[in-house]
Amino acid sequence: MKIEKLTSAQKILPSWDKQAHSIYQKTEFLLHLEKYNPCNQRYYIYYDDSDNVIAGAVVYSLIINLFTFSKSSFTISFSVIGLPASVDASGIVGENENHVNYLISKILKQEKGLILSLNYNKIDHLKSVVKMQTLPTLIFEKRDNAWNDFLYNIKHNYRRRILKAEEKIADIEKHTESCSRFTEIHYNQYLAIMERTNTKLEILSFDFFQNLPDNYKLISLYHKNELLVWHISVLDADTYYFLFGGINYKLRDKFDSYYNNLISIIKEGFDIPCKTINLGQTALVSKNRLGAKVVPLRLFIYHSNPIIRLFLNLGKKIISYKIEDKEVTIYKN
Repeated sequence: MKIEKLTSAQKILPSWDKQAHSIYQKTEFLLHLEKYNPCNQRYYIYYDDSDNVIAGAVVYSLIINLFTFSKSSFTISFSVIGLPASVDASGIVGENENHVNYLISKILKQEKGLILSLNYNKIDHLKSVVKMQTLPTLIFEKRDNAWNDFLYNIKHNYRRRILKAEEKIADIEKHTESCSRFTEIHYNQYLAIMERTNTKLEILSFDFFQNLPDNYKLISLYHKNELLVWHISVLDADTYYFLFGGINYKLRDKFDSYYNNLISIIKEGFDIPCKTINLGQTALVSKNRLGAKVVPLRLFIYHSNPIIRLFLNLGKKIISYKIEDKEVTIYKN
């Protein structure tokens, strides 16, 4: 058994993908990130005696606001164990918790300075790391066979909210196409969201979106040739993933665009053979009131200097994300 550090995803063996829990952790997406969002990615891989991957981790470099989840600002360079795309998947692959934790312990000795691990839950046996909450992910589990069955089985007030929203887009056009059709208008709407969000880590390039693999689809809602809102989604195994989106803020309220975009994603999920719809980490209230469950995620920060770790522990309440909204259950039963 051995651990190897690689500097290119092209050298990763196919057995890596067998350990992945998300499409975003697979080598196809890692290669895309490496090409269109280079962040000094390096890959730590733990092999068994037959040179099969039994655990792995993506690490990249990024300057981050330490107080992302508060109103303060203090930017500093981190080595991030994660995926440089602001998705809800961790940068860790591996089915065996002991293998994963052993690999992470070696990374903490290898990497220098502040180390941040995002969306990672298998940390109970790691010593000296400063554990915190991060943005949860929202997962919609298909309990019904069709969209109309779903509407019938939810409480009246949530059904009424959905129907009122859909009335506002009765005459819109919906286009589903290759991401190669991604335009500057789409990109500017993405940037408009990035300008308003308080929790962004990085801003992705136009080329990142336009050159996504063919299985990623661009879905756009238009009113009289004016783009209202859009999203990119992809089906992998039995999960339908919402990747990114953008919105025309000037027309948002008139067409209830954001809510209708979420409705569109869920309706798409009912039209394909999937069991769950991964709605990502933002807009907890809106997604929860459409039936998505809140799945808590954690992060940890580490520094080899115990004094720095002490200060991080003292500042956890400021640094950590806080879920302030109560989760609701929208189903009748």
